[in-house]
Amino acid sequence: METQMIEKPQVKRTTGTAGVVAYAGAAAFVIAAAWFWLATKRVTVAPAPRVGPSVPLEQGMRIYYRWQVTTLTQERFYTSIAIAGFLCLAVAAVFLRDLLARDRALARIGSFTIGAGALLWITGSVAQLGGHHAVGLMATHTNPIQTTNSIAFTIDMIAAAFALAAFVLIGAGMLAFAVTAAREHAGYRAWAGYTIAVALTLLVLAWSYAAGNGSLSDLLLIADGLLLLPLWLIWTGHIGGIEPESPSAA
Repeated sequence: METQMIEKPQVKRTTGTAGVVAYAGAAAFVIAAAWFWLATKRVTVAPAPRVGPSVPLEQGMRIYYRWQVTTLTQERFYTSIAIAGFLCLAVAAVFLRDLLARDRALARIGSFTIGAGALLWITGSVAQLGGHHAVGLMATHTNPIQTTNSIAFTIDMIAAAFALAAFVLIGAGMLAFAVTAAREHAGYRAWAGYTIAVALTLLVLAWSYAAGNGSLSDLLLIADGLLLLPLWLIWTGHIGGIEPESPSAA
């Protein structure tokens, strides 16, 4: 008499393309956020000059913008690294859509909105880099400083609008993924809960841009870049690297 024993399906963990993209994105966000934090704390750049009340307004602005020019090289580097992180985030969202439920509308919406949000952030950041370069050239040459200041203000407001829209879309896409995971995969409920927490943080970040609260925006950018988004990408890459093995029989 032959006895057939059916074993439970086993799983194996692999580091495929999805995992590599997710881990690369996590590393990019950590590096960019750490560098941004060091720059805002004036660790890697010279402190902003102190302009006393006796200095005329236009001369004070010219002193400030000449100092800002010295920070632009580092801004280009950490922004470029962050752009790589957002590209990885968009690609990871496509892999995640296929992992959770490609035929589900919410999964497709999540992938699309995260990708669109990442593209908006990149567009706004590239525009800001170009604008800051132009402002630096204007400030170090014989251009009216009031005009330079107005252009700089406009560039920063446009970049903030792009960032606001970007984080709203990315947050909404993460909420869509969280709902899909909670409905379709019981084993992903902890991941779904963390995804909701990250999404809400990104929505608060978007609100800080709308409210013009620069201090809160910088704080949340650093928190999201150093911790929340990297952990989310690492966890996402982890669940994306689980493949079922075919069951064996004896």
